[in-house]
Amino acid sequence: MYKDRQCNCDFCRVDDINEIKKGICKIKEGIKNIQDGLDDICCCRIREGIKCIEQGLCKSQEGLRDVIDGLKDFEFECDYRSNMCIKEGVCGIKDGIKGVQEGLCELRNCCLCEGIVSVREGLQELEEGLCSLVKGANQISDEREMRRKNKGCEVIQENRYDEIRSYIRNDY
Repeated sequence: MYKDRQCNCDFCRVDDINEIKKGICKIKEGIKNIQDGLDDICCCRIREGIKCIEQGLCKSQEGLRDVIDGLKDFEFECDYRSNMCIKEGVCGIKDGIKGVQEGLCELRNCCLCEGIVSVREGLQELEEGLCSLVKGANQISDEREMRRKNKGCEVIQENRYDEIRSYIRNDY
């Protein structure tokens, strides 16, 4: 449920956004494989196409798991669940994966036309979900950066206040 971390300081902590970025890259690779599989099927290389679609589906699912794991690390830092782009992205990717799975099942059962249509629809949902997810991840990253900058300003202001207070006490 919780990740074991030895140290929570900013210097020692692994940047959690990298987990999300890694997942996004895997989803992109999966989409590319699915597109290549559709191209193979359209060129009458059905077996190779199905294999590419299977690989793309696996990469997309793995990428989604990485994204969700990365988002869990943000739970206490910022409320990513209120980010609509993240919600839409994750839901879109899940729906896209489901559509591609249905299409793959149809392709395996020799329903080429229906399978191609289902895979294309699922692929479109995957791409739209990925766009929303990237937008949401960028928003989270920007929010983190603003918090870090504001946190740095607060420390500087506290130091200045302490310095001023020490001068006032010395005058008495």
